[in-house]
Amino acid sequence: MPQPPAPFVNVTTASNIDYKVGYTRPSLSGALAWQLSMMTIGGAAAGDCDNDGDIDLFITYGNTGGPDGGGGPNRLYLNQLTEQGNGLLFQDNAAEAGVANTRLGGKNNDRHSGPAFADMDGDGDLDLFVGGVHTDPSKIYENRGNCLFTDVTSHSPDIEQMIAAHTISAGFGDYDLDGDLDMFLTHWGTLDSQYGEPRTLQTDHLWRNESDESGIRYVNVSEETGISDLTWLSRAYMFCGLRFCQNDFGQVQIADFTFTPTFARINRDLWPDIAIAGDFGTTQLALNNGDGTFRSLDNPILRDAQFGMGSALGDIDNDGDLDWFVTSILGPSNEIFTPQGNRLFANDGSPSVFTDDTAALGVADGSFGWGACFLDIDNDADLDIYHTNGYPDVQFLTTGETYDTDASRVFVMNAAGTYTDEADALGLAGRTSGRGVVCADFDNDGDTDILELTDAPGNSASLWENRSAAAGRNFLRVKLEGLPPNTEAAGARIIARIGDTEQMREIMIGSNYTSQNPTVQIFGLDSSTTVDELLVEWPAIDSGSGPVQLGTLLNGPIPASQPGQTLVIAHPPLPTP
Repeated sequence: MPQPPAPFVNVTTASNIDYKVGYTRPSLSGALAWQLSMMTIGGAAAGDCDNDGDIDLFITYGNTGGPDGGGGPNRLYLNQLTEQGNGLLFQDNAAEAGVANTRLGGKNNDRHSGPAFADMDGDGDLDLFVGGVHTDPSKIYENRGNCLFTDVTSHSPDIEQMIAAHTISAGFGDYDLDGDLDMFLTHWGTLDSQYGEPRTLQTDHLWRNESDESGIRYVNVSEETGISDLTWLSRAYMFCGLRFCQNDFGQVQIADFTFTPTFARINRDLWPDIAIAGDFGTTQLALNNGDGTFRSLDNPILRDAQFGMGSALGDIDNDGDLDWFVTSILGPSNEIFTPQGNRLFANDGSPSVFTDDTAALGVADGSFGWGACFLDIDNDADLDIYHTNGYPDVQFLTTGETYDTDASRVFVMNAAGTYTDEADALGLAGRTSGRGVVCADFDNDGDTDILELTDAPGNSASLWENRSAAAGRNFLRVKLEGLPPNTEAAGARIIARIGDTEQMREIMIGSNYTSQNPTVQIFGLDSSTTVDELLVEWPAIDSGSGPVQLGTLLNGPIPASQPGQTLVIAHPPLPTP
């Protein structure tokens, strides 16, 4: 008997997404330089950069020239849902938009990673950050409207003079609650010695938004906020020995191993914290003190994320707080340790915040995990997990183990509240070596499609259309219009009540690992045709006397969305003084 068609279908060829990532390998010594080239093979920003109601993509390509990499211009794929009625068809507009090639003069490209769309200047359209690797520069592009960009990096001298050799991923959020979007950058492989021995210079992690009428401007505040000390202290957790970080001279290279950042309200206050997935035992949670500084969560279970790479935050148990999934490596023991796999940290609301529920939930076995998303893949009203994986050569980790053809994972929540890998049944068991992922409703039909960025020969992307995983189930698609300059309402929470169950989504402009999801939210409703109540907790603002938060309550019944429909909720007017 023939097998039924898989619920996800690879539509990459028909989508016009077509490129081959490639880098000219640097002539740098040590394992870190080689590994970093293998780690940053795919980066994508996702969002509606031309404000036409669909999700566009910016994808880093590589750099031109050289025998060791394909190279070429970046891609700016504009979604053709509005123009041609097909949300899974894209048109490359990078050259016209001014972001195809990033070197001075626009004729050649640098090596990049971790792009992100965010409205940095609060004018209602999405600007673009692009991280540089192998000492190539990072870039800030201002959206002039209709997804046409101008390089304004020079307005942020600290960015131009950044010490970090590699910028891997970017996240945006309002850590000081002044209403605009600040930025956190990660820098895997940047040697500590670049900041002095002992450290005399601040690190390049946390950037305060000081944009004004003159344009976008970011200032490095890593030292004054305590982030420099916090990330530096993570070295105490590392188990990075000679086998992993040895240079050509047999010396241990002590380095920054941060991979994936996300601003999110993790504990019970209104101040955004920063979840940081880090390699070699350096995953940590930077708790916001509410006075412009941060402290590290003192909870040793975060060390269980031995090789923290990808990151996803969501409320998997519908208790109103954010749980944290971190991808890692599962493998055989060696003489130093046993790679224990992915971690799922459940938020229990206590002062220690997290418990490690990985074993009970069944999500440890992710092979060599990278980018990850929480999503309701079948719209049955609970959160599932998708993550890519793979690595071409791991002799540095454990002799004889290979990961480059292992299948991606799709952990689907079952009736017992635990997870089962259903990648094969869903048609998502891709066996290319992947890095970044984007989970988004590209065609506005109410279910979540998936973009996977890989090192596959011929085409470095796979676009998977969700055709039937959510068939027969209802959904509510919600977009928030925030108070400028935070126009996407980063930090807001949407709480949908259906009967006795409340689903919560927080708006995060974070990273899945070198990639991001858009901010439009989809609530799976299963068989429910209405939502009983919808509450929006808007981002708090601190004018100096403590954070103040407004709310919007919509009483039901609120009808489920139809394909093509989005419920748009605008920030209420501010009270008159």
